[in-house]
Amino acid sequence: MQYAVAPTESLLDPVYQFEGDANVWRDWRKTATLVKHLTWRHLAARYRSSALGFVWSLLNPMLLMGVYTFVFNFIFRATVPGIPYPVFFLTGILAWNFISIAATNAAVSLVDSASLINKTAFPRLALPISAVFSNAINYLMTLPLLITFNLLFGITPTLSLLLLPCALLLLLLIALGIGVLLAALMPFFRDLQHLIEVLFTIWFFLTPVLYPMSLVRQNLPEGLLPLYALNPMVGIMHLVHAVFLGQPLPGTSVAIAVGGVFCLLSLGLWVFQRLAIHCSEI
Repeated sequence: MQYAVAPTESLLDPVYQFEGDANVWRDWRKTATLVKHLTWRHLAARYRSSALGFVWSLLNPMLLMGVYTFVFNFIFRATVPGIPYPVFFLTGILAWNFISIAATNAAVSLVDSASLINKTAFPRLALPISAVFSNAINYLMTLPLLITFNLLFGITPTLSLLLLPCALLLLLLIALGIGVLLAALMPFFRDLQHLIEVLFTIWFFLTPVLYPMSLVRQNLPEGLLPLYALNPMVGIMHLVHAVFLGQPLPGTSVAIAVGGVFCLLSLGLWVFQRLAIHCSEI
């Protein structure tokens, strides 16, 4: 699956110019300004040729809500204890789509901006970060629609909604960690571009998006449950369901997710720091 990315050859005005090795931490103000600029360029490029523009960021989830409601109420009558299945599925799939699309866009950000990298000194890290941030803005725009959709099914917000910033932070950090890691590897291993969609599909089915954790505990052999729980997306999905659906929040699962997220992010930044400087040589 291909995702639109912003053309970057003519992005860098003098205000964004860096010198020397363009250190991302020393020049953090310029880096932040550049990330902001690239983020909006990603958003503008995504809807540039469409008549409705940014309205599509709202229409897409609304269409999904209608389709899922019809399918899961009249054709495939899946059930989740205490929660209408369309609400359960939409809550999870919107969060999952954010992570998968953001990480995929970030993964190809260096390859798609090769001409810019070869011509200009700037922190390479700004490219995958801006790709993730542009998708984060799209996800944020869907949340009021999601809450409205849940209200239509009788799911009212609880105090767990106060944990929304924590859920958003974990979603953002895991997308960044994966995206930065893949972005660093992509220029050296181009076959990754074909493997990413397969890997995310496998990960999707190993994450409780289509099914509740109660089915996992019921059907998965007991010896495999600890291995399944090591998937950081399990705890993140628990947190997302707790925030929007008021489900119980298992602390152990979320703690594992937090640890996994920071390990992924640390690994991604470490690999990126060592490989990104050689991208222009590929």
